[in-house]
This record gives sequence, structure tokens and C-alpha cells, in this order.
Amino acid sequence: MEFIFFLLWLLFGPPTHPPLRNLRASSDDNLHFESLTRGALISGNPGTGKTVWSAMQLFNFARQKPDHPVFYFDFSGAGINEFLMLVHTLPERERRSMMRRIVLDIPGHQKLVLPKPFLSPAYGLSDEELVQKAKTLLVQLNPELMASSPMMRRALTITAPNIFRLLTAIKDEHGASWQLTEAKKLLLDTYEGGLLETAVKRFGGHVPDAKWYLEKEMLRKNITPTGREARTTALVGELSAIEPRFLRARYGYPYPAITEQEMIDEGKIYLLSGEQMTNQPDAQAWVFWDAFSSLRAVINRRSPHDSNDKPVLLVIDEVYRLFEIPGMAKAIGELSTYYRSRKFMLIIIIQAYWQLSELLQEQIWNLGNHVTFAMDNFNDAYKFAQQMTKYNPRQEKLPPKSSGLQPVIEPDRGQYLTVANWIQSLNARQVVMRRYLNEQEKDPFLHFIEKTQEKPQGILPAPLADIKESLLQKHAMSISTALKRVNQRSLRPIKKSRPTA
Repeated sequence: MEFIFFLLWLLFGPPTHPPLRNLRASSDDNLHFESLTRGALISGNPGTGKTVWSAMQLFNFARQKPDHPVFYFDFSGAGINEFLMLVHTLPERERRSMMRRIVLDIPGHQKLVLPKPFLSPAYGLSDEELVQKAKTLLVQLNPELMASSPMMRRALTITAPNIFRLLTAIKDEHGASWQLTEAKKLLLDTYEGGLLETAVKRFGGHVPDAKWYLEKEMLRKNITPTGREARTTALVGELSAIEPRFLRARYGYPYPAITEQEMIDEGKIYLLSGEQMTNQPDAQAWVFWDAFSSLRAVINRRSPHDSNDKPVLLVIDEVYRLFEIPGMAKAIGELSTYYRSRKFMLIIIIQAYWQLSELLQEQIWNLGNHVTFAMDNFNDAYKFAQQMTKYNPRQEKLPPKSSGLQPVIEPDRGQYLTVANWIQSLNARQVVMRRYLNEQEKDPFLHFIEKTQEKPQGILPAPLADIKESLLQKHAMSISTALKRVNQRSLRPIKKSRPTA
């Protein structure tokens, strides 16, 4: 093997990559889309071409698979911008067709909102499934509270779902249920004759278990103000995260703009941009985890290997708040077994491995496709070298000192160090890839791409901001209109009968 590398060096000059047995130079930088049920991780520094290349992969997938739904969660919105510019390089007929598929969602927009209430029958889930999904969000977003005390844990795991069950039973004059935006009101008005007691008496019969719990736990006559506050503080604090105006409209309006199942059935391209939530980490956590868990709830209801189900692609682009959540690591670990059989495809895009939770740093290697651009962090580059390259026990570190002696062999750490240093020194648009050819077959080689493909160029018919505004208006409604409906919710106190003389 070393002799072959020497001949190639004489013929073509020194190689631009280390002489690894399973590494090959290649010009093909495309992922094999049929392999994405194995998952893919794309990593690398900013400014390396990662965002443009990732957007091109998504664009090619959407173009080649016009009936396959795509869900793209983008923390910064930069990838979505690149994708929309690529769409406008298409011939007019094809461009119009793809634009009709796009559902743009920009939480935090000053005027418009895509409603996405937690407790709506439009999702095709039972009331209890919706309640459990909302409870799971609270639990997953608050591992510190869960570990801090039994009282805090009880508030999130027992009190919260019973409040949510009561919300599903409370109907307005149009027959729509109250939403999580009213949970805080119930929790802060637990005194005699207050909103919680009124709601329990009027609607609790529809959810008898929740009625019993709330009467015993929250409405007891002998509970002290301190005890009442201790039972609600953690839950009230977490529900305060959805107090911003745009989140009250998003989660308070009773009818969703469009459901995940509708987008799957219609082959939509759902673009969720966090560009307006950069300085609102709590809002980011709610929006992205809700979007992820809502999609997963639909996938969970699928039967394994059902030929009638469409493959669904989810791309998560640098949404680091998601990567810190323990449930995300669990989902990644289940990808190759549970979710692969349900035709769920996943691409994760990060800058560095240290941005993942400890558990996810281990689970991430279960993904089949790995793509890395240059990485500044040496430990990350070394991890990639360990996981992706094969140790060559015949690679010489030093030649024999004299005839009859054996050469000094490069130890495994030395080879991994060489690869890690090389990955750190990659130029912009240079990339190293491990790919699956399809769901079953792994490419035996690691591929080095000297330069990723050129980005198609086109002319936008209008400023990108105007294009996004037009796309947003297709499915959004006015925040003011949504809040008007939310703010109308109220319950009249139950009048007490006057004692007879």
C-alpha cells in the first residue's frame, strides 16, 4: 500500500490528504437520499461553505422528491435564506410549483403568526395524547427543576397534566377548548370562588380524575397560602415563557394554521426560522421543541414498514437548545431502529460536537452519514478521526535504522493526530464524508472532496425580505386578530344561593 502511494506521489505530486487506507479523493459531494433514514450529521466552522452546501442538499432533495415532505428547523434563518435563493434559480414553472409547497413560519414576527395551539383536535391526536405531549415538553425543558425537589417534580409531572386536562374540557361559545395560555390564570386564582374553582365545578365532570386531583390538591379549604404557592411556583414560572405577545397568539388561538399531517399529506416544505428569537432563549426552546415533538408524535403513530407512508425529512440546523435536551439524544439513539422503519429521515447541522449534550455526543455516531468541514476544535477533529478512519498497523513512522531491523510503526494515536490536524487545516469548501449508498449498504470508503459544487446563480424578482413576507402571509394571520380571540376567554363566577331566612 505504501509503495502505491509513493508511485502516485511521483506521478501526481504530494496528496492533499493523509495516506489512509479507507480514504479516497472524490468530486461527488452529494448525499445519497435513500440513505437518509440512517440519518446524517453535518459539522464544521462558520465560513467554510457548510450553510450553502447544506441548503443545496436540501434543495436537491426537494427538487428530486416533489411528493416528500420536508421540515427545516433553522436557528438563524441563514440556511432558509440560501434555500429560497436556490428556489429562484429554477425555471419559472418549476419555481412556482416549489413555492406552492413552501410553508414559512417565523415566530417573533411583529405582525403575523402561524397559530399552533397545543390542545386542538385538528392534529388527529386524542386529548390525552395532547396533554402528555405538553407535559413532556415541560419535563424535557426543565431537567434542573425535575432534579431539584419532589415538590417541583410533582408540579411538572402531576399538577401540570391535570390542569391541561381541565383546559381540554373548558369550551368557549364556539366549542373550542381553552389553551395553555390560560393555565397560568387558573394556577394564580385558586382561592375560594376563584377561576380554578369555577372551572372545576362547571367543567370538571368531563375530566373526573383531574377534577378529583385538583379538588384534593389545590382547592382544599385548609391549604395555606404558602402551601398553595409551593404547589404552583415552578409551573407558573415555566408557563411565563409563553407570555410574549407572539407566543400567546401562537399557542392561544384555538385553530392551527396547518397541521403536521396536512403538510406530510401534501408534500409541503415547512421552513421554521428562529431569526426573530435570537435574544429569547426560552421562546426558542418552546417553539423548536414543540415543533420537533409534534412531528415525532405523527411519526410515532405510523406502523413499521407501511408502504403507504411517505418518507419525511427533518433538518435541524444549529438549534443548540434542542441538542441540550435529553429527549433529543434518546430520539437520535432510536433513529436506526424505531424511526427508520417509519420512514423518518434526519439531518443535523452543527458547528462542533461540544455543542451537543454529553449523551448526544455519544449517540450522534449512530447516524449513518457524517460530513465534516474544517473544525477549529482539536478534540472534535480527533473524535471524527477516531470514529471515521481505520488504523493502519503497517504505516511506518520511521524507517529501519539498519538492514535487518523492522521499521517503527505509527501508533494509533499518531495516525489519529495526523488526521485531526488535517481536518483542522481544511480550506473553505473542502469536506470529508462518510456515506451510506442506500439504507442497507455502507460506502466502504471515506471521501475527501477538494471543492464542493458551485452554487447556482439566479436573480431574485424582489428583495428576499419581501419574498419571505409574501410566503408568510399565505398561512399566517394577524397577531392582533389572534389575541382578540384569546383575550375574550373568561368564566363568570358561579353565583352562590342566598340562605333562606
